Amino acid sequence: MSASGLRSDTAVAVPGRPGRSWSLPRPVRLPPPATAAVVYLGIRALSLSVVAFLLRQGAYQRARLSFVQWIIGGDGGFYRAIAAHGYLLTKPGRFASFPGYPGAIDALAWLPGVSIALAGFVVTVLAGLAAAWGLATLGIKLTADSRISVTMVAVWAAAPGSIALSRVHSEALFCALAVWALVALVDRRWLTAGILVMLAGTVRSTALALVAAVAVAVVLALIRAARDRQRIGAWWRPVAALLLAPLGLLGYQVYVARVTHRPGGWFWIQEHVFHQTFDWGASTIRVISDTFVDQVSTAQLLLVVTLLGAVALTVWSLTERVPVYLHVYTVVVAVAAFATSANWLSEKPRYFLPAFLLALPVARLLAPLRTSVLVPLIVVLTLASTWMGVYLLVIAHLAA
Repeated sequence: MSASGLRSDTAVAVPGRPGRSWSLPRPVRLPPPATAAVVYLGIRALSLSVVAFLLRQGAYQRARLSFVQWIIGGDGGFYRAIAAHGYLLTKPGRFASFPGYPGAIDALAWLPGVSIALAGFVVTVLAGLAAAWGLATLGIKLTADSRISVTMVAVWAAAPGSIALSRVHSEALFCALAVWALVALVDRRWLTAGILVMLAGTVRSTALALVAAVAVAVVLALIRAARDRQRIGAWWRPVAALLLAPLGLLGYQVYVARVTHRPGGWFWIQEHVFHQTFDWGASTIRVISDTFVDQVSTAQLLLVVTLLGAVALTVWSLTERVPVYLHVYTVVVAVAAFATSANWLSEKPRYFLPAFLLALPVARLLAPLRTSVLVPLIVVLTLASTWMGVYLLVIAHLAA
């Protein structure tokens, strides 16, 4: 025993009771995925607090948006309408929204006292937590480093466009399904991966990137099985995953084609109702080039800088030593986000959000920092991205 009377394990003798001691309770250490979920929840709470503050200030008040209207507005209007009334031919714009997210809202809204709006917010929050847990799990499998994994979740949760993760939007649910599908692929749980990709295909068209990732992973597995002359038992699960993966995406495309009596009904709605097409990035490149030669708005400059940063991160992420199908997923998401027409430029940051592995190289860079430096840095990033999101969707919209 030391001179102070304390043991090395912090046990302290109780006077009058020889041989008895008590120990100070050790702090509870959460597993890294749980820590990441807590960090994610903290970032979302901070982001929503900033939104609530900004909507009561100066020019933001001209939008006449309440805090609740902000959460359930935007794309949330389409999803809530579908959850409440389904798809209507008199409202063709609704067919642009996939049924998985409003279906989840409707399922929860059956509970007594739960409104469509509340159900949408709850689905978003729970899906975001599942995505954070899954991303940390994927990070540990790829890096074997819990600090990098938790930091990756924090960077993703505070990224430009992440404000969609606090609204009644489908990004959180898609990211949850996508990241767990990739975890299943890394673990070679083929049927689980195929089913999750199929479900993701009912949420967003971005599931095409998951289908591509599954296809590459299956081809590599089959080549390996043939080379090693493995039995049929090693073949059928990857093949089944490949057959299951596109069913959700294709199923909804076929449904829209039937009800609209057009072979490419979903694409027709995107082009003629929302004026959004896949132009291989021509209009986006034109906007970027004009930004540096013409007089442009603050909003356009912010968006162009964000897009260029996303493109640079995409290239940087390719230096990571991860399975090739993960690179395929990231690149397809990034190309789809960049190459759609630029008339919805303000939405592009959230189109990059499912490319969550873009946060991995940034996390490797930041993880060695002291916690006393890293935490304030994430807070600043959260404040900046939230301000940018509110500014683009409120102030810039009013000025347009």
